[in-house]
Amino acid sequence: MTIANKKQYSYEFYDEDHHSKFLPLDDVIQQFRPELYAVTFMTPQYYEAFKAIKRFKELTPQAKIIVGGPHPSALPEDTLKEIKDIDFLCKGEGEKTFEDFLDFLKNKKSLNDIDGLYYHEKGQIFSNRLRELMSKEELEEYRVDWNKILEYGPYKQKLVYTDKIERALSVITTRGCPFQCTFCDEGNIWQRKARMRTIESVIDEIKWLHRNFKTNHFNILDDTFTLNKSRVIQFCNKITPLKIKFRITAKTTTIDKEMLQNLKEAGCQVVAFGVESGDENVLRLMKKKQTIADIKHAFKLTHEVGISSYALCMVGNIGEDMNAVKKTAKLIKEIKPDFFSCSIMTPYPGSENYKICKKNGWILHYNWEHWVPSVLKIKNFKVVSRTDKMDDKDMLNAYYFINRSVLFNRFTGKYTNFFFFNFRFYINEVFPRVKTIGVKSFLLHFINVISKKA
Repeated sequence: MTIANKKQYSYEFYDEDHHSKFLPLDDVIQQFRPELYAVTFMTPQYYEAFKAIKRFKELTPQAKIIVGGPHPSALPEDTLKEIKDIDFLCKGEGEKTFEDFLDFLKNKKSLNDIDGLYYHEKGQIFSNRLRELMSKEELEEYRVDWNKILEYGPYKQKLVYTDKIERALSVITTRGCPFQCTFCDEGNIWQRKARMRTIESVIDEIKWLHRNFKTNHFNILDDTFTLNKSRVIQFCNKITPLKIKFRITAKTTTIDKEMLQNLKEAGCQVVAFGVESGDENVLRLMKKKQTIADIKHAFKLTHEVGISSYALCMVGNIGEDMNAVKKTAKLIKEIKPDFFSCSIMTPYPGSENYKICKKNGWILHYNWEHWVPSVLKIKNFKVVSRTDKMDDKDMLNAYYFINRSVLFNRFTGKYTNFFFFNFRFYINEVFPRVKTIGVKSFLLHFINVISKKA
């Protein structure tokens, strides 16, 4: 989109998760009749991307289709073989590859000179050399076209579950993360390198969005916003006068009380921490580079400062058995996060876990529609893999056990009234999940949560 704007092409933007609620994809296709579709998707979005690409070819058979993003970048040849309507594929960071590709369409560049490109030709798949990452300076040249993104109306969400749903926008201040967590596919595109935008450009973008779209809520999507303390404090000093609200994701070992106090004063509402597990050995195996003491300290400081804390946990990790899961439940009770979510380990293509699970024959199926981390994301959820310590049934039992532990914790938390005695919670949180997976599946999920014991 940014490149199409730079090249002065006429283009449309369609976000399946957002626009499909009020704008049918067929209507956009029929009205615009594109000559080229550019689709990006992660593994959990594979099935929706597959359906959309099939529809593109049905309605506009002459159009070309190029795909990119985490899943195509991790499995380029498989993706081209599985989704035969795709003509071209961009592996890795996409801006420069797509820019060169548009030049190719205008006969300004040879196809085999485009770094990062895969393509079909005469029944074969060809690949060019990998595209190098852009420099931090080059990143500043590619700005998001917010006018096009918000053309059909604002995005709305809640930074804190207890808030009303309001206009909210997401901003990325850093591409990539330097850590080596085995469950993460981040290195698939960003190569485990963190490239930070200048604080000036970030502040300018937020000010522009605040002024032009009346947005006061921001979700900072950096994998780890707190990598550089002085940068965080600089951001806080410059953003405080705007009186906005925002949320971040942090690593427990990258924060201290001074940083959190600055974040609080600047309008930070929630800090999400990747807790993952309450077992030291499991944390070591997943290369999390944090200890149980680090986790406890981070949540203690966050509570003291007065920012809401969010614990992100995962069960079914490699090397994890039910005793380790019990340690996670015990830890969650001790650190008392304000908000909590638990996923089932899914070995996403591009992650180290994927390589380990594939090598050991632990992957149970390649039905990508089911490669989602939660039973609430899809009807008839199926666990993707087993591990050295758990089979698929064990993973589901662990998932329900953890959620049961936290469910009863919420009766004593500071948001108890919100979770159980607030009609808005059921409208905004429960009913959408019922709609997604169906009444029967949701009731079964609820029964499992309240009844599962180790």
